[in-house]
Amino acid sequence: MQPITMNYRAITPEEIATMQRNGCRASDWNNVKVKDGFNPECYVRVNFSGDIYLGVTDEPVIGTAGFIAQSGIFDATLQNCSVGDNVHISHVAECIMNYSIGNHAYISNVGSLICTGSRSFGNGTVVNVLDETGGRSVPIYDGLTAQIAYLIAMYRHNLPLVERLKEMVTAYAATKKKATGFIGKYAKLTNVGSVTDVNFERESYANGTSLLWDGTVRQKAFVGPDVIAEHFILASEARLDKSAIVKNVFIGQASTVSNGFVAHDSLIFSNCTLECGEAAAIFAGPHTVSMHKSTLLIGGMFSFFNAGSGTNQSNHLYKTGPVHQGIMARGSKTGSNTYVMWPARFGYFSLITGSHYSHPDTSDLPYSYVVADGKDTLVIPGANLPTAGTIRDIMKWEDRDARSKDLPRLDIINYNALNPVTTSLMYNAINFLNEYERTPEIAATRNITLKDSAVGRGRQMYALGVDYFMGTAVVKKVLSLKLDKNIPLSQQLKPEVTADVSEWIDMAGMIVPKSEVERICGLVIDGGITSLDKLAEALSEVSSRYYKLTWNFVVDNFNNCYSQPIEDVSAQDLEAIIQRWTETVSALDRMRKADALKDFSAKAMTGYGIDGDRECQRADFDAVHGEVDDSAPVQAIHTHYAEAIQNGFAAVRHLEKLIKLTQETKS
Repeated sequence: MQPITMNYRAITPEEIATMQRNGCRASDWNNVKVKDGFNPECYVRVNFSGDIYLGVTDEPVIGTAGFIAQSGIFDATLQNCSVGDNVHISHVAECIMNYSIGNHAYISNVGSLICTGSRSFGNGTVVNVLDETGGRSVPIYDGLTAQIAYLIAMYRHNLPLVERLKEMVTAYAATKKKATGFIGKYAKLTNVGSVTDVNFERESYANGTSLLWDGTVRQKAFVGPDVIAEHFILASEARLDKSAIVKNVFIGQASTVSNGFVAHDSLIFSNCTLECGEAAAIFAGPHTVSMHKSTLLIGGMFSFFNAGSGTNQSNHLYKTGPVHQGIMARGSKTGSNTYVMWPARFGYFSLITGSHYSHPDTSDLPYSYVVADGKDTLVIPGANLPTAGTIRDIMKWEDRDARSKDLPRLDIINYNALNPVTTSLMYNAINFLNEYERTPEIAATRNITLKDSAVGRGRQMYALGVDYFMGTAVVKKVLSLKLDKNIPLSQQLKPEVTADVSEWIDMAGMIVPKSEVERICGLVIDGGITSLDKLAEALSEVSSRYYKLTWNFVVDNFNNCYSQPIEDVSAQDLEAIIQRWTETVSALDRMRKADALKDFSAKAMTGYGIDGDRECQRADFDAVHGEVDDSAPVQAIHTHYAEAIQNGFAAVRHLEKLIKLTQETKS
């Protein structure tokens, strides 16, 4: 990033003399150019070689922890560098070579900063995600989104699409290959060891880092002590910290990889937290969490996932290489010491415990407990739907989206846990359980077992979940109805957009009709979408129509759920549907509150009141956790449902106005 030559002039003999008195040297002073207002007194013991451009030094620089430093260069060697205005550089052990340094940057106590010109700063790095042999390899770049990575990794059945996307990334990476690296405005690099071919964007920060090679540290991202990173992209506001070691890795916005975590060939998207453990060839969708030293994630796809301590998978049951992979769908979590031998697939919001060797597929049974039963995998269908832990997780994720609103958000994240994907799966689950009662052998085709006594309860939970989703959509739609006697109700209930919504998918956090994804894929193949930015925009546009497309889905399934086509529904019918829905909401509220209250049972108090009697035990427990009526988590769950019911009441009042208006029109 060469400065504009017209803004610079030749350094004067007087300025050279001043700098020489300060211990500065240059291989050729004719190659040193400066701005008007240049102050030679601000350069002490600096060696210059190659083309050098120096800015003004008329303001102090803010260093780490608010430290105010004098702008200028002290005790350093620079070769072929451009230095912006009011930059502080000091104590460079080896050299800064081939870098453009932005205004107000702060660089102190570094070993070396070298750009060789041979790299694209991590862009184009091939990550062998899921399949360690490269069958699902994804080339990364500094604007990679979870959705684009999903298409490249998971759409291998559409080779023209994948090849076109790879070509786009390769072309983009080629534009990033420069002879000069850059350190952005207000960036800070302190106590850093060796840095080679790494770009640092505006307000990025590296402190105590051991080795960085071939990467990009994007805006407001942080690289901390003893980190070793090779061939990487660190997205904006991400943290790579405290002895983490990564190679061939993309780390998404506002994610943290820290405390000795080791990862290779992995894609880690927004809002993930990975500490202490290890990852190999994982696709970590948004909000993947693993925080235990004994945990290994390998060859798997995860999102909204929480790994218990000792969680482990293996992809080594192979004859031709580590090709096996597995999927833990959105919202899954594992108990301590959970082991899975890939391949396997677990459904949405599964709670998985024990060791699983039989390659289970529970994708048709979301919200289930998946329990090891000897060598078998026992599934308790729908058991996780009424639990307090599930709703607590659902409520916390959006609150934990740490991405700044000031920066463009890369990943599309839809936080609606009950959506057309999960609702379709619950319909499928009801059908599966019905079929199971007729033909129990169907469970064996999924490598699972079921208890007959759990089937009825599971079907009831799925029906409850379907009714909750459908009713929520109806309430939202009713509240948007116009009180206009000239617009028939049937017309207002019609879909606003035209689309095939029969199948939906979860693209690493984005809930979208499969037909819309296929349409976009077709545009990529046919040349209608020619760049990665345009692809991201197309996906974002579809996501912006989520609620309209969701209403299409509700309309298509209305008769299946309510036993009447939506074309024939009246305002009174809608009122009855909402009344029924409020009962469903109340039932879920009661079930999840009852589950939460288990944390306040006598059994839960074991270990409290260490030196007292039962009364002391209770008092100690209440002092630590508060009484149940004051429990913030319990109150949050209740408030969530109370607000939903209030929306239902508001919808009923809106319908009553519509009914009254209709009656007045008829009279």
